[in-house]
Amino acid sequence: MDDYAISEPFDAKLSLLVDASTPILQVGVLGKNYWKSFNTSEKQALEGLFFSAKKTLEEVEQTLSSVDAIFFCEGPGSTLGLRISCAFIRTLQWANHPTPRVYMYNALDLGKVMCGTEASIQAPFRKGYRFVRTGKNAVGKKEILRTEDALSSFPESMHLPDPRSSVDDLPETQKIPYSLKNQVRGLDDLLPVSKLCELATPYAPRPAEFQKWRPVPRAI
Repeated sequence: MDDYAISEPFDAKLSLLVDASTPILQVGVLGKNYWKSFNTSEKQALEGLFFSAKKTLEEVEQTLSSVDAIFFCEGPGSTLGLRISCAFIRTLQWANHPTPRVYMYNALDLGKVMCGTEASIQAPFRKGYRFVRTGKNAVGKKEILRTEDALSSFPESMHLPDPRSSVDDLPETQKIPYSLKNQVRGLDDLLPVSKLCELATPYAPRPAEFQKWRPVPRAI
């Protein structure tokens, strides 16, 4: 398990959060234990990210060039959304001087913050598999299990949103709304689950597996 404790003092003046892990894009300016500004968008990240970030910063009379710290969700979640948010962050790193510090957090760890529970947290992976996060620490152990094993071994789990609805019979009480504005208290909640990183990259614990194609002789 990685140690996500941030050793240096956090002294950023303008912290922007970008979370494109779900179909609802979430962008906010972070205060110590509150949100200075926050916006959501149901547009695709490619369309909504720059607009939402600009709007969110305008509400606190700031611009993208003033951002000196960026928090982003590495996943798990929408592959396209995560890639676009990473591209957006790299653009800010290239354009802003000095370069903003970048902090990543995992949605599974933030899910535990949102729930305030010691129960395990699950999220969809590929078809037939699920992520399972366990442990009492801010950053927990994460593994990939077959869906039937994940559900049977951890029946009390809380579950992150599943756009594909691959598991239809989950009780509503075990579903996490994943609303950062309503469930996260700014930097106080994010810093313990975040890690300083050089490059924003999507969460990819296991590469995609492709079956090698073999030519099949055809009768003539």
